[in-house]
Amino acid sequence: MNRYLTMLLLGTLFVTGCVVYNVQADLPDAKTWRVAGVTAIDVRVDNGAITVRASADTVVTATVTKSCKGTSHADAEAHLADITTGDSISGTTLYLWGKVPTPNTRSYNTEYAIAAPAATLLRVETANGAVNLDSMAGAAVVVAANGAVSTVAHSGSISIEAANGAIDCDMVALDTAEAAALHSSNGRVTIYLPVDASFAFDITTSNGNANVTGFAGVNYSTNEAKHKIGTIGTGVAVVTLRSENGNVNIQAK
Repeated sequence: MNRYLTMLLLGTLFVTGCVVYNVQADLPDAKTWRVAGVTAIDVRVDNGAITVRASADTVVTATVTKSCKGTSHADAEAHLADITTGDSISGTTLYLWGKVPTPNTRSYNTEYAIAAPAATLLRVETANGAVNLDSMAGAAVVVAANGAVSTVAHSGSISIEAANGAIDCDMVALDTAEAAALHSSNGRVTIYLPVDASFAFDITTSNGNANVTGFAGVNYSTNEAKHKIGTIGTGVAVVTLRSENGNVNIQAK
C-alpha cells in the first residue's frame, strides 16, 4: 500500500510542477534611419527569422517582432521584457541584434523584417530561423545555424553558411569578379542563374548528387556524380557549392 501511495504522491507532484506555456504574445516595433547614413547592415539574432527586402524609400526600416509564450496572454506579455533587442550605428554600418534567455523555455523569438536600398551590404546571422533576401544587389554574407536560407532576384557576391537547412539562391546576375559560395552541412544547395550566365564552378557533395542543368556549352574538367568542376561561357564569375548531406545544383532559368 505504501508503494502505491508513494507513486501517487510523486505523480501528483509531477503534474502540478509541469507548467505548460501554450499562449503566445507578440510585440512589433519599427524604427527608421536615413538612407544617406547607412551603406551596410549587420543583423544578428539568437532565435528568429530575418527578412531583408529592397526598397526605394528614403529611409531604412527595421521591424522587430518580439514573441514568447506563457500560461496566459497576460503571462506571456509580462515576459516579453525578457527579450533584449538593440541597434547602433558605427560609421555607415547599422547594427541590429536580438537576444533571448536561455534555456528558451517560453519559445522566445525575435523576427526581423528589414527594408533597405538594394545596394546595401549585408551580414546576417541567426542561430535559429530562416533567412530570406529579396531583390538585394549588394554583397551579402549569411550564417544560419538552424534554418533554411533563400534569395529572390539577388545580384552581387554572396556567401551562405547553413549548418542545418536547405539553400535556394535565385540570382538575377553574377557579374565579372563576383562569386557565390554556398555551403550546407545538412540540406540541398541550389543556385538559379540566367541561362546566358558566364562562370566557373566547383560543386561537391558527400551524400547526394552534383548537377548542372539547362546550360549550353558546359566544359568539365571533373565530371563525377558527386563532384563537378568546369566553366560555362568565359567563366568570369565563380560558383562554389558544398553539401555534406544533400544534392548540389546549378540550374539555368
